[in-house]
Amino acid sequence: MTERSGTDVPQTLEGWYVLHDVYALDWAAWRALDEHRKGEIAGQAARWLDSAAGGEGDSALYSVLTQKGDLMLVHYRRSPDDLNRAELGLRQLQLYDYLLPAYSYFSVIELGLYELTAIANKKLADQGVTPGTDAFDEAFAREMDKQKQRAVDRLWCDIPAHRYICFYPMDKRRGEHVNWYALSLEERRDLMRAHGRIGQQYRGQVKQIISGSVGLDDWEWGVSLHADDVLPFKKLIYEMRFDPASAKYAEFGPFYIGIRTPPDQLPALLAGRLT
Repeated sequence: MTERSGTDVPQTLEGWYVLHDVYALDWAAWRALDEHRKGEIAGQAARWLDSAAGGEGDSALYSVLTQKGDLMLVHYRRSPDDLNRAELGLRQLQLYDYLLPAYSYFSVIELGLYELTAIANKKLADQGVTPGTDAFDEAFAREMDKQKQRAVDRLWCDIPAHRYICFYPMDKRRGEHVNWYALSLEERRDLMRAHGRIGQQYRGQVKQIISGSVGLDDWEWGVSLHADDVLPFKKLIYEMRFDPASAKYAEFGPFYIGIRTPPDQLPALLAGRLT
């Protein structure tokens, strides 16, 4: 489908629904338990998390740095109902009696057609197909179908297995003087193309998952960055701050950094040992 001009809404493709759930542990109440009871509770939670990660979708556990929380659970599911089942499953665990909700965010993985359109146009330009002709329109439609098929793996991926996660929500500004939503589609598309080129420089170091949350949560997008070193998070985000798409139009929410913890290591984590 050819995107129209003006301030039309850009088209997106959607994949997994996503929940980021952050909890603080009531350490005083937890320490008051005897070691046998702790082992029972932690073991039950580890088995539940292992089974949750093995169903349709994916689940992962992270140990949160800073006082913003202790544990972060990330769930990918087919529907909001399935995410709610994951929430309710956690609430049935004995461990939940010792968890204090700290933050949560609901969104759906999305891929804007900005990027796919740019790829399709470049391929046709390389082939010498003339824009504005029937032949171009037909070739463009075919190429977009191919790009959408290739996008499936990005929309329905597993949670990246990297050691670290950086999650944050963000908005596009819509103030009196600077308003992202008042820009034309072409202006927004050009800005996002330039923005995307920065991210491409970190390919192989950082895996980025963008999820849309307009009408679903308090911000407009959720961004999850995954890597085996936290420094690329800092460098990538800092570089993007200088790009006009961020410098002029972006507002950022709180940042959460987590260290991935396999389910069988949950008992050790609750005992204060990070492996």
